[in-house]
Amino acid sequence: MVVAPEKVRFCVLGSGSSGNAALIQTPRASVLLDIGFTPDEIGARLEGTGADWDGLSAVVLTHTHGDHLKKRTLKEILRRGIPFHCHEAHARHLRGGRYFKRLAEAGLVRTYAAERPFEVAGELLFHPLRLPHDCPPTFGFRIETADGAGRARRLGYLVDLGHWTAELLAACADVDLLALEFNHDEALERGSGRHPRLIARVLGREGHLSNVQAAGALERLLGGGPHGAPARVVQMHLSEDCNRPELAFEAACEVVRRLGAKTQVFSTRQDARGTVHEM
Repeated sequence: MVVAPEKVRFCVLGSGSSGNAALIQTPRASVLLDIGFTPDEIGARLEGTGADWDGLSAVVLTHTHGDHLKKRTLKEILRRGIPFHCHEAHARHLRGGRYFKRLAEAGLVRTYAAERPFEVAGELLFHPLRLPHDCPPTFGFRIETADGAGRARRLGYLVDLGHWTAELLAACADVDLLALEFNHDEALERGSGRHPRLIARVLGREGHLSNVQAAGALERLLGGGPHGAPARVVQMHLSEDCNRPELAFEAACEVVRRLGAKTQVFSTRQDARGTVHEM
């Protein structure tokens, strides 16, 4: 039996170039961020999180790349009658697909706009953050909710972006947990033997954050404001070919040590779910 948590929970079910999904739970709702795995794989990775398919309240989409949206999983969402939140441009892009069309016909599609916060499952307030990525539009989020005692809890979700801006970091200045992309080591990327166009895409301003770039964002965030540091930073979208978990982890930890912060750093994997964080 799944028991609703008293605290807010966040868990990355998997993150990488082959699939992405994350879970946010409040005492009254369970919401998926992206559905980049098959229904069976999502069900398996939900085991041990305190959530399951039967209890899911909604899905929120960041962008339409295939590692964030599996069309087969749209069919499962339709079958279960789960609301699907996506940007207006995502809906236009997906409207030709039969499962998305049937979702819309069933009244399950909820569109959000870039400039306005939107509510999900009556429990979470999502503030869309436009990210520089080569699948326009791509969004991160500042997510606000409350635990069982009514205490405010805030999460930042910045994944799939080629560079960061001061405005993006300002939106996440006071979050309790930040999920931040640490995609690649630049030397490994350049020496990977990949096609030059792919390397240029990843390294470009609308590609993915390197360990150095992400560490720079973390340094700016930890040292740049009066709000204090997030208690946890969760490293996302590590490349299996062009990164090493120890390289990404050390890049973040060096910043934390140098600034004397108490932030804990956690890495995620493509092939297994990550830590269930309670806030």
